[in-house]
Amino acid sequence: MTLLAVDAAEVFRWIGYILVAMICFMFMIVVHELGHYTAGKLLKFKINEFAIGFGPAIFKHKNKKTGEVFSVRCIPAGGFCAFEGEDEEAQSPEAFNVHPVWKRIIVLAAGVTFNFISAIVILNFFFMGYGEAMPQVLATYEYTDGADQLFEEGDVIYSVDGERMYSLLDAYKLNGSVSENGVHEIVVIRGGEFVTIETSRHDYETTATDDYGNEVTTSAHGLGISYALTRYKMGYGEALGRSFTFSGDLVVLTVKSIGQLFTGAAEIGDTMGGTVTAVSALVQLTQSGLPAVAYGVAVLSLSIAFLNILPLPALDGSRILFAVIEGIRRKPLNRKVEAVIHTAGLFVFLGLAILFDVLHFFG
Repeated sequence: MTLLAVDAAEVFRWIGYILVAMICFMFMIVVHELGHYTAGKLLKFKINEFAIGFGPAIFKHKNKKTGEVFSVRCIPAGGFCAFEGEDEEAQSPEAFNVHPVWKRIIVLAAGVTFNFISAIVILNFFFMGYGEAMPQVLATYEYTDGADQLFEEGDVIYSVDGERMYSLLDAYKLNGSVSENGVHEIVVIRGGEFVTIETSRHDYETTATDDYGNEVTTSAHGLGISYALTRYKMGYGEALGRSFTFSGDLVVLTVKSIGQLFTGAAEIGDTMGGTVTAVSALVQLTQSGLPAVAYGVAVLSLSIAFLNILPLPALDGSRILFAVIEGIRRKPLNRKVEAVIHTAGLFVFLGLAILFDVLHFFG
């Protein structure tokens, strides 16, 4: 009975993790669609339905005044904001394609914008309340050539030669930053204040005890410090700035990852993933607590924003491209052809999402 109780508790705990992950994933989707909805309402577009999820509706409510339908559907893997006349010619003055091109572009870009803003807000609070991993000096070693050791235990290394020491990929990039000989300008946080150190690599010795209790001295060449990661909490202004640079880092990383697929430096299963992969990543983060979940939601929100702005069929970026072309030509492309392109693109992306999930878990 005890074993069964333990197993049941484990099962319920994992169910809780999965539910939290699904809620977080749907939150990002709802934020995206809410961007389209908000911009559409402000610019007087007619909206037929705002839906959470796909598939048959399990809940529907129609606004008698506006005619808008709010629905919750049975497949929690997306959502949509359906505009009147979005993929067809329509005569209503409130229909999507009747509005000027500039208005349509704003509405189409609003989903990505809301995802980006939500990520910035989450990251801002994350960096303020939880902080970012940065190198902190654990121990210092005297130089054997007689030079002064300028580091102190507890120093948080903020930048090296103007390069900030936080990194999206690897916070342990300190050694690489000072791999060259010469004088380096290193800014540290010491006692809550920024202190600038001008130093270079020197010869030094470290002493450690081996498995047999013997002291072993090792010669080395470098800064003469050992360090580990610590959490550096930022003020509002600095956290806000870091939220933007973090977002830029993520975009660069995403582009590099996609590029590695074409060069063969990375496998699809290691780099790409679909809905199941995203939810699985969130499930793992839920086990590490709220800060990890917030971090994951922000990263995935940025990823959704980046993906949707790409000019690929069925994505917002493609629809924006079609609107721009219409503005240049002074007349739209064939609406039916455009609708077919977007529909085909949607099925292609759904298929790719399933393929990527399979490759990620079984490839």
